[in-house]
Amino acid sequence: MDLINFIKEVETKYNVKSIRVNGMEVWPFLRMLYFSAYGKSARNTTQKTRPSLGRKIKRKKNIFYGFFNLFRKYDYFVFSSGPISRVNMNDKYCDKYCDGIYKYYHPKILFIETLQKKPHYRLNQVVTKRIISGELILFFSKLFFTINTDIEKEEIIKNIEEKFGICINYKKEIKFFLKQIKALNFILRIYKPKIIFLSCYYCSFHRALLHAAHKHNIKTVEIQHGIINRAHPAYNVFVDLDKSFFPDYLLSFGEYVKLFFNKNNYFIKKDNILPIGSMYIDYINNEYKASKETIEIFSNFRKKYKKIVAVSSSGVEDKLIDFLKKSSSLSKDILYIFVPRDVDKDYSGARFPENIIILKDLNFYQIVKRGDFHSTVYSTCALEAPVLGAPNILINIDNLAKKHYLSMLSNQDVTRFINTEEEFVATILKWDVKTREEIMNLHNKFYEKNYDKALKRALQAIENSAR
Repeated sequence: MDLINFIKEVETKYNVKSIRVNGMEVWPFLRMLYFSAYGKSARNTTQKTRPSLGRKIKRKKNIFYGFFNLFRKYDYFVFSSGPISRVNMNDKYCDKYCDGIYKYYHPKILFIETLQKKPHYRLNQVVTKRIISGELILFFSKLFFTINTDIEKEEIIKNIEEKFGICINYKKEIKFFLKQIKALNFILRIYKPKIIFLSCYYCSFHRALLHAAHKHNIKTVEIQHGIINRAHPAYNVFVDLDKSFFPDYLLSFGEYVKLFFNKNNYFIKKDNILPIGSMYIDYINNEYKASKETIEIFSNFRKKYKKIVAVSSSGVEDKLIDFLKKSSSLSKDILYIFVPRDVDKDYSGARFPENIIILKDLNFYQIVKRGDFHSTVYSTCALEAPVLGAPNILINIDNLAKKHYLSMLSNQDVTRFINTEEEFVATILKWDVKTREEIMNLHNKFYEKNYDKALKRALQAIENSAR
């Protein structure tokens, strides 16, 4: 059973709404934990190793990041997904999803940056000045106590685990989740923000934030950060769960997102989806100027290769690399520029041939603007590349490309799906593509144009709406 059908079966065959702690539904919190556990079980992967002592110490130091910004009055909060979302823009690192919000409400907005793999950038490196680390709130959460964590209808959780052969420490997860809610309730009582923005509603910390915000009658807005489709469990909710765990509004990339929400999907009301496009893509298309060094690098590539393909990594990276290496041997006229999720990862063991390279000093957007094609399995970059004028060739490894994108990216002038290395190489060399401007126009429903105007319009609608 695939992952989305797992969630669907659980939510339609088990009375998950009745699982409660202190009268609060907990399945809206648990659903993504079980999705993740089921996915790992299906892939036969192990759980993540515990962080080292050194890493724990480094994370504790982050508690003091932007500490003195706490001592101000703010009307708005924005919770970001962390440094992993930052890109270089005019020699400063901006959050490509959230900095537009920050600029609109500055200086009345506090930016709370949650860490993932990367450390925080120094304060003098980022656009955002009124910023703190989410580590501070997580540390603060640990100071709170939870007295009663008795679970009503706990047998339903046990039945789900037994049926699907998965197991998580749900009592521990619920206990820490309740601590986070208490800490966030305390913080919101002090600051009383009008609106809270967040870039990923379904991480544990942000679901606690949503629940606390609803209790204080604060409007909540998610900013789209990745693909939304019928294969994503976070955005396909099959039962009418407690709405306090979901955002009131969604600022989407484009109009296409509205297609996935109907009477059978309980995530959000279609009218509360407001397309705004992308601040960073607008910058790349309208303002960004490649450096002389970049122009020279690609000029040299053009002398040696007939086609340049930007390849963005995705969840099946090892299989994708094997596919690229086999493809690279079929024609030396094609240069593949591999764009990893983590540029700091060591790929020396991959033993790339001469016509597969990594350009660590350029990001995906800068590379795609100068390449001929974009390719991936199912990265969100498949939505972004045509907005920059590059057609997609999606590699259907394990049927993942078609599962995520076949129903969405159906225009063959913009996106084509391939299954074999031979088909991949032939498509690259023989596809008579349209102009970049034509591709951008054919793809316009996926990204709203003129980000600044669209954002202003959306924020005014949210401000004027009733809670």
